[in-house]
Amino acid sequence: MQSHKLIRQIRLLSGLVLMAFVVTHLSNLSLGLHSLATMESWRAVLLAPWRGTLGLTLLGGAALVHALLGLYAVAMRRSLVMSRTDVVQLLLGLLTPPMLLNHVVAMHLAGRIAPDFADAYGRTLAVYWSFAPHLAFQQLLVVMMVWVHGALGLHSWMVLQPWWRRASALALPLLFALPILALLGFAEAGKEVLERLAKDAAWKFEIQANASALAEITAGMDGLKAGLMTGYALLVLLALGVMGARMLRQRALPLEVAYDGGLRAQGQRGLSILEISRANDVAHAHVCSGRGRCGTCRVKVLAGASSLSPRGDLEDSTLVRVGAGTGVRLACQALVLGPGLSVLRLLPAHADASAARDPQAWVEPEAPA
Repeated sequence: MQSHKLIRQIRLLSGLVLMAFVVTHLSNLSLGLHSLATMESWRAVLLAPWRGTLGLTLLGGAALVHALLGLYAVAMRRSLVMSRTDVVQLLLGLLTPPMLLNHVVAMHLAGRIAPDFADAYGRTLAVYWSFAPHLAFQQLLVVMMVWVHGALGLHSWMVLQPWWRRASALALPLLFALPILALLGFAEAGKEVLERLAKDAAWKFEIQANASALAEITAGMDGLKAGLMTGYALLVLLALGVMGARMLRQRALPLEVAYDGGLRAQGQRGLSILEISRANDVAHAHVCSGRGRCGTCRVKVLAGASSLSPRGDLEDSTLVRVGAGTGVRLACQALVLGPGLSVLRLLPAHADASAARDPQAWVEPEAPA
């Protein structure tokens, strides 16, 4: 459906906005490998897009939309059959919002206490490394969680693009190197801050006073943070509840899918052909993990086409791109609503991302007469 495709596009765009913010933030932190002064001087340049009203609105809106659409995706799941990569990305996506909450609240309050406090890495790092080291470890954990979640999502989208073969030589090293360089820069700048705290008593007193004021105000915000955490937890439980109800309803409507090679699989109505394949350990290509992007899970419907849901715009566009013939469906998008059907898998289970980037290079088998 058009709405399904639109939701995927909005989720992708909101994720790209968040990833752009993380890239600029980590790039700035990595400059700590040179010096704290370098971090400070480049901060205004690298973080400028996010400092004004427009940037903050875009960033906050993208974060809210991405989180809500993530919960929507959980609620719309029809089974728990997922790849390990999808499991990791899903769990990190659910855990990141509450982890980020403390950081956002602390930085906002720091700006209220001292207008230049949140605008100077030195002051922030002094609090992290000397007065509240637990916040430093929390920050490192959040960075790793956000980056892994974003990198997995970004890679799953990029690897299917025709330009990936050329871009991968640069993109893959950056996906691995940037967070490592940022963590090293964070540590090196922290050493410099600790040295200054040991030598500059006046600066240490100023930081300590600001940190104490921040701790007092933050303590007064515990009720607000608890309320936000509770609200988020209720949304997660609601999404899981909707997913559970959908799965229970499907269990009452069994069906059977017949595959080439004499294989047969049992399932419930409302599941996609691919979900039934994976639940029954039937080897089936699915490079994009069922997102309707790659086209590698496509099947030729030999019988029972009326048992399938209608094709949507997302499926149509992918099938056109791969040059699919008549009677071909994407197994990840075709929901089985009737008692059963018979299909021919058109690509071998070992098909990789090259089958999505260059579909004509993969020869499809002929349907039996």
